[in-house]
Amino acid sequence: MIKAVQPAAKWKLLVVDANSAKLLNTICKSHDILQENVTVIEDMSQKRQPYPNYEAIYFVTPTAKTIDRIIADFKQEKPSYLAAHIFFISGLDEPLFDKIKKSGISKFIKSLKEMNVDFMAMEEQIFSFDMPLSLFPLYNPTGSVQQMTELSKISKKLLSLLITLGDSPFIRCYDPNENREGLAYKLGQMLQNDLDQLEKSDPDFPLPSEYRKTILIIIDRTFDMMAPFLHEFTYQAMMNDLICGDRSKHPEPNLPLTHPNYFSPIPMYLQLDETDTIWLLIRHWHFAEAVDYILNNFQKFLTENKAAGAALGNTSSLQGIDALKQMKDTLSSLPQFQALKAKFSIHINVAQECKVLFERRNLDLVASVQQDLATGETADGKSLKNAMLDLIPVLDNKNTTVNDKLRALIVYIIAMNGIQDMERQRLLSTAKVSPEDSQGITNLSLFDVKLSSTGKKEKDKGRYSYWGSYKQERKKRNKKDDSMPYDLSRYVPIVKRLIEDQINNSVPKDIVPWIKEPRPEDLGIASNTLKMFKFTSNGIVPPDPNYPNSLRTTRASWAGRARVKTSAKAKDTPKEVADWRRNGSRIILFSLGGLTYSEVRSCYEISKESQREIFMGSTFVYNPIQFLDVLKELHKTDTPALPASSPALTSPAEPKEEPKEKKGLFSKKK
Repeated sequence: MIKAVQPAAKWKLLVVDANSAKLLNTICKSHDILQENVTVIEDMSQKRQPYPNYEAIYFVTPTAKTIDRIIADFKQEKPSYLAAHIFFISGLDEPLFDKIKKSGISKFIKSLKEMNVDFMAMEEQIFSFDMPLSLFPLYNPTGSVQQMTELSKISKKLLSLLITLGDSPFIRCYDPNENREGLAYKLGQMLQNDLDQLEKSDPDFPLPSEYRKTILIIIDRTFDMMAPFLHEFTYQAMMNDLICGDRSKHPEPNLPLTHPNYFSPIPMYLQLDETDTIWLLIRHWHFAEAVDYILNNFQKFLTENKAAGAALGNTSSLQGIDALKQMKDTLSSLPQFQALKAKFSIHINVAQECKVLFERRNLDLVASVQQDLATGETADGKSLKNAMLDLIPVLDNKNTTVNDKLRALIVYIIAMNGIQDMERQRLLSTAKVSPEDSQGITNLSLFDVKLSSTGKKEKDKGRYSYWGSYKQERKKRNKKDDSMPYDLSRYVPIVKRLIEDQINNSVPKDIVPWIKEPRPEDLGIASNTLKMFKFTSNGIVPPDPNYPNSLRTTRASWAGRARVKTSAKAKDTPKEVADWRRNGSRIILFSLGGLTYSEVRSCYEISKESQREIFMGSTFVYNPIQFLDVLKELHKTDTPALPASSPALTSPAEPKEEPKEKKGLFSKKK
């Protein structure tokens, strides 16, 4: 986009809004943009100085307010810029396009394109719409009108994603009440209508493909209400829960939900991305494996670099966190090893802090109780006898945070399928939970969680129940084959079972019906489905015998498929991804109301196990504290909204003429 605009005067400006600035920040750095002869990056919502001798690139969201601002820039007696190159992040509605045509500024517009990039590719297989407050219009009991408006916005964003992929998928939606009135089904119908209209208007969509048609599964957050509250001890999830979720460590600890920085990844040093090779490899490993890898990799560096080894001394006698602490202390005193420090220091800090917080908050006790409740059995496979007696020590522990107590209590209520009101009040009193915090439990009812043990019996969802047939399956399963063999990591998110069933064509049609049911020949089970492959190519790292349960991830498959308009030709699919698509339909799972990091991990697990191309996305990916904070306020009648503006990539600047042995974190199941 920026490289495509080459004005005669060489220099150009970039104008962005809050949404497009966030999107750019996930793709590139401001330095990269300024290197392309861009003199200034401007925030459209702010008052801007005119630069009539420079052409402007607008990378913006197609809204009425945006169009009005573009028109205003050129309607005045002296236009703000010499010309405009307009790139919309998503499709432009006809009324807004007509408004531009009738405005009289067409002579200034040198190019206008719909980019269809109105989503954030967080990782190679994970996308987000960056809509953290969508829970309010989706689940707030007073928001029926806002709900349909929000679903329409989400449908347009999903359409943008599918245009980028060149896909018009078969759609199926979670419909637990079998009445075609649930959130997921409503969204599925909207999206199908949008796709049908697009196919009528654009003969080049969808792109021709040699592969089976993609399957899009839409669920909502009610599909699994355990996952948002459980402690997850894989590296990425643990970091986001314990460090990013600890508001006291943020520069602004008391931010309201509506503050643009509330949902940002703060502290800044934790903004790990795909350029960090260590992060890319270990983010979905169990924390114990991740620590071992960091330590072993560090020792390998010392062996290969004798100068560094001599300077740092002997660290081989220490293990785990103790060794990491010595590494950190020694690196700090040796400025000559900057490359080594840059490679390891962030991960050393993260690992140390996670371990400290794990011990300080008694998470071995909290997570053990949570896992027993979530799976319906103890770590040694025995049935729960008196779950409340196990819960009391968690609620009565002074070192357990209020939020950890709430999370344990919520899991207990869900596992028990509701409890007596008097029992709930006693447990809240034991935990010393304030009325404001306990509102989070009350608001669970907005997600169809049964709070009271009285009333009608919950509909059996079979394999998608919290215990259900899952408990029987676990008893039959060989423990050596478990993908996460740790006492505190036994729960398998229900979305993993759903995707497994889709791969095997065994998803029940009554609970997850099709919008337009495919023919049987359109769905096939590849012979290599659901096996653990030792597959070698440029796209996946071979299983490491030292870390047999670790995850390896494929290269981003949508990163190379940018489309400027719906008729654009997609770039060649990477060979390794093409091979995976030959194994069966691409599967996209979209969750209304948020994803968790345990579900993100599951996406990579099942993709590796089945060698299938699987994407997962949502309105937002929450850490547990973010989700809990929203839950506590979800009953309020005034739907909050994030501010319309946020800081752009850089501050505007004047352009120059020539600008230059207890159940611990590391305990495996016996």
